[in-house]
Amino acid sequence: MNFNVLKYVIEVERSRSITAAARQLFISQPNLSRDIKELEEEIGFSIFTRSSRGVVPTEKGREFLQLARKAVRQYQTLEHFCTREEKDSLRLKVCVPRCGCPGSVLASFLARQGKGRRLEVDFWETDAARAVEQVLLRSSSCALIHCPDRWEKSLLALLKRKELACEVLSRFDLNLLMAERHPLAGASQLTADMLEGLPEVVCEDTSLAALLHENPDAEHGESCVRIHQRAVLLELLEKLPGSFALAPPVSESCLSRYRLVQKKLQGPSRKMAGLLIYPEDYRLTRTERSFIEMLSGKASESQ
Repeated sequence: MNFNVLKYVIEVERSRSITAAARQLFISQPNLSRDIKELEEEIGFSIFTRSSRGVVPTEKGREFLQLARKAVRQYQTLEHFCTREEKDSLRLKVCVPRCGCPGSVLASFLARQGKGRRLEVDFWETDAARAVEQVLLRSSSCALIHCPDRWEKSLLALLKRKELACEVLSRFDLNLLMAERHPLAGASQLTADMLEGLPEVVCEDTSLAALLHENPDAEHGESCVRIHQRAVLLELLEKLPGSFALAPPVSESCLSRYRLVQKKLQGPSRKMAGLLIYPEDYRLTRTERSFIEMLSGKASESQ
């Protein structure tokens, strides 16, 4: 019996839809249907049936899913016990937002903590929705995600339903990022009307809005460059004349490296929360906790 397929059928039960579950699991719907069929053939009975309410468990399927959830939790607890930190190794499986210079923080952390130790590191820069799914599937032990204050209550409710723990590590306002030689870099106060006509570089994470069925409700100027890679954002701000971006606070080392400045924007507050998420039945290792705290601390140096 394939352990991953047990996680798949648990997600199908949660989603009440094979198509929706496939989307959440980031696998194709035909492959998911095939895996479920092969599992049902292996155990000798149907786990799900289709109805007006979507895909629902059969009577025997409900019993199977209850046992499957227990088996998955026990296996993950055993896996964590068997792979817990040793003095001669450093293990880290973490997702982080696409902002700032997380790679620089990782390099500094490994140089400090990993000397003379065997490294087993999986590091993802990804959007919030993908980070949630990575943690749900235990592909990542934990994730740091950024969430607008106005969505925090909805997100916490969603995480609770998915049996994920959540800690608020920081709260911050989005800042203006621009090159040191930007014509507005020396201004003591900046307002939205001063930015009119200038190119805005947008690297926003819309995945959380989709996950929560919310309207992104973002307004951008007429001159706009939309990108999906953090490195491109920093390069554009450095080299595209007059460009600016709204972004979480960036460390002094990152600002210096790309010759950028960050400024407060006058007007409505753009509050965000930095959230650490991990499975409810998982205990963060010292290494994971230390790295997340270092990353969060780096992100707030300039606040």
